[in-house]
Amino acid sequence: MKAILKNNFLKAILLIICMAFILTGCATVSDVRNSDGSKVYYDDIVYFQGQVAVIGDYVYFGNSYTASDGEDFNYDSATETGYLSRLNIGSNLQYSSEEDEDGYIDPSPIGVEQVNDEKLIGYQNQYMFALGEYIYFTSANTHRTNTLENDYTQVSLFRVKFNGNKLKEIGTFRYDENSVITAQKGSDGNYYYIIYSPTTSEAESYNLYSVRIGNRIGETVTLAENVTSVAVCDEDSTIKNVVYTVISERTDRETTAVKAVDFATGEVTDYGNNTDVVESTTTMLGRVGDIVIYNYTDNTNPNGKVCYKNLVTDDKYFSGGREFYTASPISNIQKAGDGYILISDTTSSVMYKSTLGTEVEAKRLLLSSEYTDILFVDGDYVYYSNNTSISRINVRDNQIQTMVSMTSIISGQCGYDGNYIYFFAQLENSSNDSSDSETTDEETTTTDTNYYMYRVDKTGENSDGEYSIELLSKVEKAE
Repeated sequence: MKAILKNNFLKAILLIICMAFILTGCATVSDVRNSDGSKVYYDDIVYFQGQVAVIGDYVYFGNSYTASDGEDFNYDSATETGYLSRLNIGSNLQYSSEEDEDGYIDPSPIGVEQVNDEKLIGYQNQYMFALGEYIYFTSANTHRTNTLENDYTQVSLFRVKFNGNKLKEIGTFRYDENSVITAQKGSDGNYYYIIYSPTTSEAESYNLYSVRIGNRIGETVTLAENVTSVAVCDEDSTIKNVVYTVISERTDRETTAVKAVDFATGEVTDYGNNTDVVESTTTMLGRVGDIVIYNYTDNTNPNGKVCYKNLVTDDKYFSGGREFYTASPISNIQKAGDGYILISDTTSSVMYKSTLGTEVEAKRLLLSSEYTDILFVDGDYVYYSNNTSISRINVRDNQIQTMVSMTSIISGQCGYDGNYIYFFAQLENSSNDSSDSETTDEETTTTDTNYYMYRVDKTGENSDGEYSIELLSKVEKAE
């Protein structure tokens, strides 16, 4: 009898332990801790331009990059190398110089860890940040359609603990070139995903959604339907809302209605629209803090003009009051230096406007032939890239400096922690000469076509004042 009770007791203990593992998951790597031994925890969102997250002494990143819109894209194959990795960057990186039995020297840094291998991390729609004890990230959708087909154009939102534990899907949304996915603090002090997404695969209309994140994950809330354009608040905005446009409900004339929604409460505010002007349209172009830039057209301005409004100090009308830029349309508006940079959509030139208003004309920083993508802005510098280089230009004196020059990089995708720029590139030395001079003159070449994560100091120099690019990823040895 005692033996039976003892066995039942042991079974109960084992059951409790098993249930604990099921409920909590099994961490793949160690916790990230502060210098005092406490776990790293972020009360506010920490964002590093999307492709990386720097947590304590670790940088988290997709081990390799694969575009999900390629004709031969295979999610499972991409995930084999594009999983979530991390590397301790608290001290100088170390690399091995030892050869294996094949004479191969692994170029990977020592200590790369695999955090999670279930989801593709390195791809073109990545939006990664840290909040609390979680990394939030995006991945290509793997839910099949009603006809059992893959639809990788949709984006799924996930989060996972810093130790690789508790992977959770938050939601899946359609995504195209007009879509917006961002995370911002709401008027209630909590954080929310804000998603501007097409409602159909043909992008016939767009809806605006929010999802609360942080200590608990909320339900997906539809904030507005049939939206035509948005201007989402940023971390510098004092008014935490989304200004958006819809077609006016008036039946006697076609025009645009301008509204704003508090994404924390769902409260909608009607701004003064253009119902007094027949066939006028207002389109949101961008937002910097509380300055909203928009395009306005009417009978007297059929080609449109770019205007701006301060949501805090100005009136409530979006009717073309104050001009921001003399040509329309424009895009990619960001704060830089004492003013703003923007891209002229007609010429694709990067322009710098030193103040608001039209009294100071914008100057050209870059021609369309000199860059492919704007990466980010830091103070007086605009960082940009093409398929082989990363450079920066000073908005005040137009001086250009190139930090990266490689055979092939992924333009437009990066991370930035204030000191280092993180980017994907192919290995520079990817061929091995295995010819036998006595029998053949042919060279057998093994090519690694993966794009791995690298980093470079934002000035192009390391602590010794030398040009330095460092590989961070775990390189797959060619068979």
